[in-house]
Amino acid sequence: QFCMRPPAASSLDDGLAQTGLTRQLLIFDGARRPPPLLAGLPGMPGRCTDCGAICLQKAADGNYYCDRCWQSWEGSSEQDKSRWSDKAQVARKSQAQVEKEAKTQEATLLQASKEAKRKAEQEAKEKEYWEARRLAEEEMEARRRAEEESEDRRRAEEQLTPVAPSPEGCAVEGSVAGAKVHVVFWGICDLKYDPRLPLRDRVKVLELGDGRASRFSHHGAAIKQRFDDNYCMDPQPLKRGVMVDNKKFTHDTFVECGFGHLRPKQFAYPRRYDTLLADRIRQDLGVPSKGAVVLKLVNRARGAGVVVCPDADLDSTLKRLLMPPVGRALIDWLAEHAPKALTEDRSMEVLAEQQLHYWSNECPLFVVEELVHSMPVALPVKAENSRVATRFEAAGGTGGAAKASEGEVFDGTMRVAFALQREAKDSDHLDIQWIGGYWKLPPQRATGQPDECCKSLEEARARIVSSFNTEDKRTAPVQKEHLMEVYAALTPALPRVFEVKNMSVRELAFSYPDDPNFRAFAMTRCGAALRVNGDFRHCNHVLEQARRIVKFRGIRDANDTPERSVLSYIIRSTGVNWAIYGDWSRALSHFQDALATLGTNASAHYLQGIALQEQQRWSEAVDCHLKAFALDPDFRSPLMALGECWTHLGKYKEAVEACRLCLHLQPDAPVAQFNAGQAIYQQLRSGSFREDELGIRVADLRARAQHGLEVARADIPQAWTEIEDEILRYFQEELPDCNSLPRQPVRSWKAYGWRP
Repeated sequence: QFCMRPPAASSLDDGLAQTGLTRQLLIFDGARRPPPLLAGLPGMPGRCTDCGAICLQKAADGNYYCDRCWQSWEGSSEQDKSRWSDKAQVARKSQAQVEKEAKTQEATLLQASKEAKRKAEQEAKEKEYWEARRLAEEEMEARRRAEEESEDRRRAEEQLTPVAPSPEGCAVEGSVAGAKVHVVFWGICDLKYDPRLPLRDRVKVLELGDGRASRFSHHGAAIKQRFDDNYCMDPQPLKRGVMVDNKKFTHDTFVECGFGHLRPKQFAYPRRYDTLLADRIRQDLGVPSKGAVVLKLVNRARGAGVVVCPDADLDSTLKRLLMPPVGRALIDWLAEHAPKALTEDRSMEVLAEQQLHYWSNECPLFVVEELVHSMPVALPVKAENSRVATRFEAAGGTGGAAKASEGEVFDGTMRVAFALQREAKDSDHLDIQWIGGYWKLPPQRATGQPDECCKSLEEARARIVSSFNTEDKRTAPVQKEHLMEVYAALTPALPRVFEVKNMSVRELAFSYPDDPNFRAFAMTRCGAALRVNGDFRHCNHVLEQARRIVKFRGIRDANDTPERSVLSYIIRSTGVNWAIYGDWSRALSHFQDALATLGTNASAHYLQGIALQEQQRWSEAVDCHLKAFALDPDFRSPLMALGECWTHLGKYKEAVEACRLCLHLQPDAPVAQFNAGQAIYQQLRSGSFREDELGIRVADLRARAQHGLEVARADIPQAWTEIEDEILRYFQEELPDCNSLPRQPVRSWKAYGWRP
């Protein structure tokens, strides 16, 4: 249908001469004019809309204009131009559209280039990981064989009966007999493990932790002793608290290092509810119809804020967690719940406690992770600490934890402990040594199918989340081959993760461009770390920079929770600086401003109480600490402070109860042990104790106080004075001789929890 012919002389030649067109015309079905359907193609001629001349330039309105007509129009008067307003609009739109399309195309190409580069880097890192993992597996297998051969030779030489092998991971490399290994960090890694899955998906790291602040119960009790016997901290340890304490930082670091396959899928969202949030979460994580997700707070530990949420309950759960009371509703809530904070039972409903952690949190984000499971873990034949709380059954469930018997299986969480030391050849690189591992079990046994555990919020938590209270914990040993596989999977990863240095404040100032609230939060957290070294001037400068980033409308409602949370965090962190400096009046003013910004800030309530304690306003301080604990029932510092305040007020019974509750959450808290012992001392010396009240004998009370004081002296010897010696002497001597000793005044141990 198409052919090329030389142009014949016609009236069109004048138009060709006008535009300088010398190329041959396309002849379509015998016509000597361009076909309409092809006139819009690049390089194809068209007719000028004004004069009908042949031209090649097409405007944004779809019409053609020759150079002569366009130049004539541009040189005409403004009055004439107004007659062709459409053409003027086309000229303006044409230039703007060209620039916009060019920028869009450039941005698209740049993004595609970055994505391709990132993908190539991730593939290279992952290839390097699998090669390192192969070498780690070979090394561990060789070590295992050498240990077995050595054990066989020893038994043959000594002709002894077989003895139980030493716990896995207790071997210490590079150590000399009697010498301890210097390490720059020792910590824990909680994970899910299932050897039935493909190799890539067997290990999923849930979170990291500092071993110095971690608890090791039952089957894990030997880990702490093993570390104390074989290791010691280096004088220049790694400072990775910012990364370890922040679940988003931890996840981003794993992904950046090429170990994203070791983490569950994770997405972060502002703590702001809307009706489409649940649908976005489902789409991002690919949640099946009967599946579940795990909601977590970025900066909390010990299970605070962890909600295993079935898909059917996702929207209602988000609405409850992300819509805290404000204004008059908050005042009424605190008036109702603060007085009974120490006695209120929230165990009947999961969200009754978890919603408080979300309301009182200072981070503007929360994260949602995919739900991952472990292999079925059998309850040991001789289970330690089988006295487990039965929350699910108390709420009317079936198959309660108290009825669990030997051999039943659980969806446990494995905890492994490790130590990092600098390489001898290169101090910038780290070597890892494994100290041991064990299973932490949830209160409820596992069901046959994973989907069956997610029928309700209570059942999902009871079957998946391990208990964090020492008295409620169940544990189990890990099979050696499973532990070796976990070690092999994490040996190439954890040293590289901890080699990544904390982001500087300068780097954070340009990070997270799409989320200025989290950027401000991260800068505040790094600024708070500066005051550890006494650099208050730099810390205050960073806090001021972070404050400028937050864009707050000034309207205090649930929609502004992310902005109000981080702004309250910045203000109360500034108050902490003044408190450490010793200016408690100015600190109190900042804590009050923080509460005016976010009334549910439990940390600000507690610190306001501490500032009032410094002014000996004990009753007002009690009110603040009760509000703090009512908003955050996992916050132990207000309980310690209540023990001191009530002792000063002569309410010794209440002081002992507050300390008892604190020790239930943290059995080795030395300040709570001291406050409890001191309250008992003052109660007995004042003659206000009566055995018939609680059925407690004086001898038992004296023994409890003596034990607490001895623990406190051993853990915080620098706070011990002659007054504490006289108090302890009262319990060491027999009755009635001890009553002749002079009564000592109430002592205050100023061990405050600043919460970075």
